[in-house]
Amino acid sequence: MYLFFVSCNKADDLDKIVSNDLDKRLDSKIKARVEEYLEEYLVASNNSANITNQTILDICERLNQIESQLLSESNSNEAGAIPNPTILEQKIEGMAARIKPLTEEILKIQDYLNNQLKQTKKSYNNSYYQRSTQRIQPLTEESLATRLGVSVEAIREQRNQLHPPLFVAWCKGKDKSGMGWEFNKNTGLYYPVS
Repeated sequence: MYLFFVSCNKADDLDKIVSNDLDKRLDSKIKARVEEYLEEYLVASNNSANITNQTILDICERLNQIESQLLSESNSNEAGAIPNPTILEQKIEGMAARIKPLTEEILKIQDYLNNQLKQTKKSYNNSYYQRSTQRIQPLTEESLATRLGVSVEAIREQRNQLHPPLFVAWCKGKDKSGMGWEFNKNTGLYYPVS
């Protein structure tokens, strides 16, 4: 009977440790990704007007509010141990629900940056731009690395770490002509995306 009680306590402690570590790792990874994404595009949009900077600052403020809310919820949940798997499932569902607003904010940032890029492209001669985009062929990983001015390892690392839309946005930030690139698993080539 004593052995069963000890093993139950250890299982409860293990659930608590795993849950706390999972919350902290998830929150820190989300924060790191958002900060990395924002830092990269804040540098890229440094030449934009004050309106652009204010919009990005507003979005950053909203993300900080969401992060604070997540941390306070996480800290309040750390007080008690998880008594059974049902509660663990509920916590996971809660984390998924907390990720949704962050995802929505990141998509808003991406849309905003894409719109800024489109407005910049409109200022160029449209006929020249259309001719140049029609001639762009798919690239190998080495060719794309040369075009973006980065190493092949950097291309692979970003492609594996970022979701496809974020990888396209990363490429747009590196490409001198502002072209995004999308990887096709079937061909192993990178295709231009406007």
